[in-house]
Amino acid sequence: MNRYRYLLQEKIEKTFSKKFIVQQAVDDLLTCESIVNKLNRGIEYVNTWLNKDHDIDRELRLLAIRDLDIKELVLQVTACISLECQKPMKLVSVASLCARHLGMSDKVEAIHTMAEIIAVLGETDLFDNKKTREGWIVISRVELDNEVTQYADNALYLPPLIIKPRKVRHNRDSGYITQRGESLILGFYENHHDDNICLDVINILNSNEYELDTDFIDNNDMEWSEPEFEEGKHTHYEEEQITAMSKDYFENYFKEQSKFFFKLMKHHGNSLYITNKVDKRGRIYSQGFHINPQGDSYHKAMLNLKHREIPTGLSSW
Repeated sequence: MNRYRYLLQEKIEKTFSKKFIVQQAVDDLLTCESIVNKLNRGIEYVNTWLNKDHDIDRELRLLAIRDLDIKELVLQVTACISLECQKPMKLVSVASLCARHLGMSDKVEAIHTMAEIIAVLGETDLFDNKKTREGWIVISRVELDNEVTQYADNALYLPPLIIKPRKVRHNRDSGYITQRGESLILGFYENHHDDNICLDVINILNSNEYELDTDFIDNNDMEWSEPEFEEGKHTHYEEEQITAMSKDYFENYFKEQSKFFFKLMKHHGNSLYITNKVDKRGRIYSQGFHINPQGDSYHKAMLNLKHREIPTGLSSW
């Protein structure tokens, strides 16, 4: 493997991966003595709460949490809130973002438990929990360094690899250099297991080399698709708001991000690899937001196999 391209791939991952944002935020929090003191109080608050007598349902939920590194948990949750809650965010949304740190198999119980932990950590004054007519919201009281917030703004769904992916060897492996630890089985934690998911098939699909069809991309523009709504689920006003936000996101974010990644891939040789995961039924899904062979008709048309062959059939037919 070309050493230069390996280092370049590593740099691309560290530039855009959301995995590294929280650690950057943690490092920033630990530079301020007053914040460190509040974090230490938060660790004490959580440990005290865990050691209290609880009803049987909560007690069962907390059994697994007592085995976690509470200091690391408090740091990760506080860093996530500092990043995501510079503007008010619903408590349930914050709890959903942070629930993965608990490693619980049941999604609803994980979110419920995380919401309780966030309520306990609210006593540190690192963020506010406020009750509104729409429910509880969370607002961070910590201002992160500009470099960290800029890093967070740059973070996007990772583009395809520009080198051949690593072989995956277990169900929490990844073809990316820096992204190990996430499950290869789609869905929440209850879907993960360590049984056979045909890693050999995933490795074969990951090794397919693609290229962008530059002629197609240069002569055809992506078009926004108006969202479809289930009858009776939203009011007319809500549908208008969702439609407007969808169009705004497409025009001002997704489209521009896609163009950037197209240029990035072309700049580095127009040779790319796309990783794959399975769902709990074993169906395989390619992973990619801006570039994906299982996307809509435009995204299917913009990709070609790098090494094309003319099918000739079998002489015995």
